[in-house]
Amino acid sequence: MTVTEQLPTGLAPAAGRAGGEPRTLLRLRPEVVVTAQGDDLELSHPWGRQRVHALGAATVRRLAALTEDAVDLAELDRLGDGGRLFHLLRRFPYLVTTGLTDPHGEPLATAVPIARSAGLPAPVRPPEAVVLSRFAYLRRLPEEHAGACVLESPMAPFRLTLHRPAAGAFVAAVTAARPVAEAALLAGLTPAAGQALAGLLAGAGFLDDGAQGEPPLWDFHDLLFHARSRPGRHDYPSGGLFAHPEVAQLPAIPGAGAREDGTGIDLPVPDWDEVLARDPALSEVLEGRRSVRAYADTPVTLDQLAELLYRVARIRRVVPGDPADPHGYDVVDRPYPAGGATGELEVYLSVVRCDGLVPGVYRYDAAAHRLRPRPFAGPGDEAAFRELMTAAWRATGCTVDPQVLLTVTSRFGRLSWKYSQIAYALTLKHVGVVYQTLYLVATAMGLAPCGLGSGDTDAAARALGLDWTAESSVGEFLIGSRPAGVPRTAHGFADIVGESRAEG
Repeated sequence: MTVTEQLPTGLAPAAGRAGGEPRTLLRLRPEVVVTAQGDDLELSHPWGRQRVHALGAATVRRLAALTEDAVDLAELDRLGDGGRLFHLLRRFPYLVTTGLTDPHGEPLATAVPIARSAGLPAPVRPPEAVVLSRFAYLRRLPEEHAGACVLESPMAPFRLTLHRPAAGAFVAAVTAARPVAEAALLAGLTPAAGQALAGLLAGAGFLDDGAQGEPPLWDFHDLLFHARSRPGRHDYPSGGLFAHPEVAQLPAIPGAGAREDGTGIDLPVPDWDEVLARDPALSEVLEGRRSVRAYADTPVTLDQLAELLYRVARIRRVVPGDPADPHGYDVVDRPYPAGGATGELEVYLSVVRCDGLVPGVYRYDAAAHRLRPRPFAGPGDEAAFRELMTAAWRATGCTVDPQVLLTVTSRFGRLSWKYSQIAYALTLKHVGVVYQTLYLVATAMGLAPCGLGSGDTDAAARALGLDWTAESSVGEFLIGSRPAGVPRTAHGFADIVGESRAEG
């Protein structure tokens, strides 16, 4: 079935359709509040507020009216105010939406600026053949939007709402370079509507024009993640917004998992004075830190693992939230810093060789400083365990057979209950902090640390007995016994300062 055949009745190709030309309509975005004060006005909007003086009463009235009704772009120069309204809109283009109607006056698409760098996206004349940017993506809106979709791209400072299936069909048609008229025919649009929609796509930055080019060193998902998890390239609410009040916050300390039988291995707590007496100085450790991809013949011991986990990942205290505060939650204090102190990260151990510990999978109970065994439920879980170890072996360039693999997981709900847009980026920042803490403590202890750059999400979920959408692996770290020939500390700074200064 072709795209055209899938369109609803009445959206078939344009033969015999009546109507004039598509219209381009400008209006202020819904969040803008216009407060008129005589010839002056104040614009309040998501990025702040502006005050504009001495506009004249007529221009003030027309601008205020744009919060309710749109104005035809072609009519702006006929409003009798010397083009002042148009120049004002061009002064604050990030507050202006650009709508496109089909020849019958039905809404077709609306371009909404999502960054302050957006200009006024007046449709431009597209080339004869157009192709969609490889960074553009289409997704549906919630049901209350009557089947509308949005087109977005990290390269575009606009979000394009597609109000009708024909508009989405047109976008699908230009995923391959083809003439605008052909794409319009496939989508069931008139040639004029197709030309106008292609112009809006071009003006809003959704087409690959081949001239400016698209960044070759970015993968789609990396550029999208970067653009949406930091302010500046989008207008979505971001930060500690507590956007899910209807959902109960996950507990600060997780309960026993389904595969845990309630028993555990209580780990020894390290002695403060002993640790201080044998730890090298911080600078010696920091300068000596390196990834070690070789192990001694004798494996790491349970006591060493216990001290490492205690010093890096234990819960030092939980500060209860105020029950009367709807945004209150239990704050988790750990040895490493974390945004919001949500304590969402957990540590699992996949053990192959450890003196004093049976091979298998364990969860570190950070509050009780205890290992909780997670027996395999069947041969599939054991196979997943082997997959994890194989993936870790490959991540080291096939140089070392793992002794102990630490898998860092994130209970995402602890973060996303509070944070919007930045939750996953924040958990990755926390993983980086945990990596550095593991490196420094393991180096001080004389162990062999090695952070891994990748891991198998699905194999980890099966081996650890987790639902990967609720708690998933976000980091992997190998720990083993350090070979005698690898020094654990440095005794001076190393740098290239002299060479770099000599080069200019």
